[in-house]
Amino acid sequence: MRTWVLLLVLLQSTILLAQQPNVVQQSAEDAGILSWPARIMSSMRSLLANVMYTFTGGTTEKPSSFDPLDRQSRNLPKADEKPQAEALVQHSDAVKQVETNEIESSEVSHAPYRNNLIIDNFSCFGCRAAINTLITLARSRPSHATVHNALTLLCSTLRIQSGKVCSAAMEQYIPEFYYILSTGEVDATRFCSIILQGFPCNAPDLRLQWSVSLPTPPPKSSNRVARRPMALPTPVKFLHLTDIHFDPEYREGTSIDCGEPLCCRPESRYLPEHQRDQKLTELDKAGYWGEYKGCDMPWRTIEATLDHIAETHKDASYIIMTGDLPPHAIWDSSNEENTMIMKELNKALAKRFPDIKIYPTIGNHEAHPLNSFGPLKPVGPTNMTTQWLFDAAAEAWSQWLPAEALETVRQGGFYSVEVQPGFRIIAINSNLCYVLNWWQIYEYKDPYGMLSWLVEELTKAEEKQEKVHIVGHLPPGSVECWGLWSKQLDRIINRFQRTITAQFYGHTHFEEFKVVFAPRSRKRPLAKPISTSYIGGSVSTYTDLNPNYKIYYSDGGYKGASWDITDHETWIFNLTEANQAGPDVPPRWFRLYSARQDLQLADLSPAELYKAALRMVHDDKLFETFYGITVKRGDTSMKKGCDFRCKEEILCNLVTSDYGDQSHCQEIKRRMLARR
Repeated sequence: MRTWVLLLVLLQSTILLAQQPNVVQQSAEDAGILSWPARIMSSMRSLLANVMYTFTGGTTEKPSSFDPLDRQSRNLPKADEKPQAEALVQHSDAVKQVETNEIESSEVSHAPYRNNLIIDNFSCFGCRAAINTLITLARSRPSHATVHNALTLLCSTLRIQSGKVCSAAMEQYIPEFYYILSTGEVDATRFCSIILQGFPCNAPDLRLQWSVSLPTPPPKSSNRVARRPMALPTPVKFLHLTDIHFDPEYREGTSIDCGEPLCCRPESRYLPEHQRDQKLTELDKAGYWGEYKGCDMPWRTIEATLDHIAETHKDASYIIMTGDLPPHAIWDSSNEENTMIMKELNKALAKRFPDIKIYPTIGNHEAHPLNSFGPLKPVGPTNMTTQWLFDAAAEAWSQWLPAEALETVRQGGFYSVEVQPGFRIIAINSNLCYVLNWWQIYEYKDPYGMLSWLVEELTKAEEKQEKVHIVGHLPPGSVECWGLWSKQLDRIINRFQRTITAQFYGHTHFEEFKVVFAPRSRKRPLAKPISTSYIGGSVSTYTDLNPNYKIYYSDGGYKGASWDITDHETWIFNLTEANQAGPDVPPRWFRLYSARQDLQLADLSPAELYKAALRMVHDDKLFETFYGITVKRGDTSMKKGCDFRCKEEILCNLVTSDYGDQSHCQEIKRRMLARR
């Protein structure tokens, strides 16, 4: 996942290389390309000390003068002590060791944001300086080959990834990245304000402020839930599948630790280059059913999963599927492969659930390049557009969705559909808020007009007194979802809180939830809970997780039903056990937990879930149970455990639905510190 920020890591790499301009000049000349990276280095030389302080997480002494040439204060080798090329490699290794030590010092890497290289390795000032330089270069229109070769050289020289991955990633991202920077509408402040969300020094760009218009709320009495019947019918049962990440290249017996973003593939047959003299042991080889390390799912495991679900849950009314079907081979994706994977998985689902409706959404991995949700009409010299993806999704989903829903799928990957009288599912393309979707910088005001469309659909539902479940892929409120977009969605949720009874997302691969709160005020600095986002864990084991799917029970199926979630449960199988049993024994699925029973909940109301999050600050046994649920009792995750920082992060995630509002997270931190 960290390779998603490869382009921005290259900006940091140029800062490191600023110490060695002659090396870059010579390397560039040897490669037969221009030495323009030296221009970036020159502009960023004065930022080096500050960035190095940030890079080490504050573990080095901050130079009082921020002198970039003060090598002693940063323990860097002097230029005359070693040949420059050798010094560069040593310095790069030292930086990577700092990063590795910092990761390993925490007992568990729960969330993708903790080790996010954007947050760990960049200063905001450095980002703006780098982007300004890149904008100047982009508008000078260097050749594609020049840019590709230069960035690939930097990427591979600093061992950010292998040369193969560096070159392929650059080939994918350079056209859109440079088109966006060269349009004249984008500047460094806007770019860094969005991309560096969560970085302590970052300040929002006030020019980016926008809001969605909301209708006046109706009188409170107009949308009352009808009186429930004396004998309640059986709750409606439905299934949640997400983050399947099928890898057509998965091969048993290949390396599980290949030094690339995705392993367990034919090219992963060998260990990383620095370990090539060692032989793969049985523990280093990919198992038959999957692996805990950086590997995705073989087709046989996906088929076994669907077979089990079809046999065990015949009474499911419908299925929601919240995206991320392709693998994490982000340097090796294509429109054709992503479309093929979507079709194959939909075919497998339709075969096993011929009479059940499936309501899908698009994940960030369905896009090519990864995370790219750009213009519907082709732009730039390479005719860049995301229309191919929305057309492919509409075709793949046509067996489940009506024609009017498919129209809006083609317009941006979102739709609204009546499931039964009084109940509606609205699917949104929440990938539009992803801070690593470069096109959001290009078009930041409600891309595709989706949120305005959502307001219109919810207004219609309110008038009809329908209840609504919202489904999407990327959970709003995470550091990966732009805070302003999350805030606008929260405004919508708050306005229609009597219509929207639950939200469902994926993406994180963990079993989680997020409580949504009403707006704060002076009288109520800690606002009341009003809604819940349920985040389903992944079918993929990537990384250190057991496969899972979720079952929900909802108060529905009768006139005037609330369609509130009354309980949910998660099913898993243990990957170690399955691989030990071998290919002739299907994985043994079992129910991991029931939310009400195992989390000791009176109900699943937002207020009750918020109380549970606060209770886990002090109740170590309850949190231990919840941690096991969060990581789906993956053997490697359970072995690592969860330290103070890990616990703080997990609990903060539960109470943050708008990244710009950290008030409830601060309350969690205050209580945890008071307990120490």
